Formats: sequence, C-alpha cells, structure tokens
Amino acid sequence: MPRLLHIALASLLVLGLRPAAANEVALVTLDWPPYSGTLANQGFLSVVLREAYATQGHSVSIKVLPWLRAIKVAMSGKRNGPMGFYSASQQECLDANGLTSDPIGYYQFFLAQRKGSQPTWRHWKDLHGKRIGVIEGYDNGPDIARLVSQSLVKVDVAPNDLSSLQKLAAKRVDYAVTDARVFEYLQKAHALSSLELAARPTTGKLPLYVCFNLTPAAEAMRLVLNEGLKKVNVEAIAQAYLRSAGP
Repeated sequence: MPRLLHIALASLLVLGLRPAAANEVALVTLDWPPYSGTLANQGFLSVVLREAYATQGHSVSIKVLPWLRAIKVAMSGKRNGPMGFYSASQQECLDANGLTSDPIGYYQFFLAQRKGSQPTWRHWKDLHGKRIGVIEGYDNGPDIARLVSQSLVKVDVAPNDLSSLQKLAAKRVDYAVTDARVFEYLQKAHALSSLELAARPTTGKLPLYVCFNLTPAAEAMRLVLNEGLKKVNVEAIAQAYLRSAGP
C-alpha cells in the first residue's frame, strides 16, 4: 500500500480513537541503560513514552529484546505484534524502512578510553590504525562510519555497551564508542573506574525516536504519540529519573 494512503488511513484512525476506549500500544526496545531495558521502569525513555501516551488515554506494553531482533520483530508488521522499536536514530529507522516519531530523547556519542593509555584524540586522523569497539547493529554516527568504510580503523564488534567497555578495560581495543549517559551509568554499576570519556564527542547532540512499522495501526499510534509528546517535558523526565534511579 502506498505510504501516503497509509498515512491518510491512519489519520482517520486517530480521529476514531478519540475518545474511544484506551488502547495498549506494544513496543520493543533494547537493554541500553539508563535509556531503556531491564531496569527500574524499563529506563527513562520508557517513562517518557508511558507519560506521553497517557495524556492521550493509552497505555504501553514494552518488551526488551536484543537490538537486531527487536528491529526485526517490530518491523514485521504482524497482527497483534509490536508497532515499533526504540531507541532509534534517524538512520536506523530509515534502514529498517520505518517512520520516526517526534524525538523522545537525545544522545551523544563519545569515545571511551583507558585512563592514561594515550593522549586524548584531537583529529580524526589520530584514530587511524586504532582498534575501536562498536556495538552490533548500532548507528555510530557519520564520522566513525566513514573511518570504518574507508578501512582507516579496525573495529571490534560487541553485543552491547557493557561488553564493549569491558573489552576496553581488558586492553582488547584502544577505544569504544559509547553514549555519555550510558558510560556514566555502566561505569558506576560495573566498577569500570579505569575508564574515562575522551573530551571530544564523536557526534553532536542527536535525537532518538520510536521507529514505527508501516501498518495503518502503527501509523495511527505514531500520530497519537506525537500529540502526547507535546504535553510532556522529555528532559525533565530524564533528569528526574537519573536522580532517583541510579545503578
């Protein structure tokens, strides 16, 4: 079905859902603390989604899966299956052939390194020939992707951030790509005191989204979420969560 027709049908569904009985919106996510996963309230992005949907009279059910499986399950479009996955970058959702919601949060990637192991990198050429830990299936940002595509760096693929950081601590890689909030959380939770973040980020501050599949029902709930996000303060929810739910 053409995408514009999907959207037209979904718009009619949204109108029909108000003030109809509440729906439960099924979504999937990955274990990416403190953003999402098997932790208090399933992470602060899950809190954002629940509060945003609640303003529109809906609830959310969230299942935590390995990242690549989460994408596959969410994008299958099966009847009564999940309508989307998060936390997705714009590129990750594009690659999955989905449609993004409005932003549900923000992230910024840095390079983690061992304290005192090497000078903090200043230019991309400083990374040439280095072994860099990345996460399977993640969008690591355009500059790291360029270095990888040009074979200017060697990559070591890990299933999650914790594994990648543990490899870094064990001197199996020179650097590891990670989000600043993820690094702070995991460093405290797993006593990774030998590691630090390089001062220079590898990306700017970038938005995160729910990536919805192309079924009419998912498109309807994408539009509902966008309405709800206008009524919540995403950053305030994040800061409140991080203050109250440490590792």
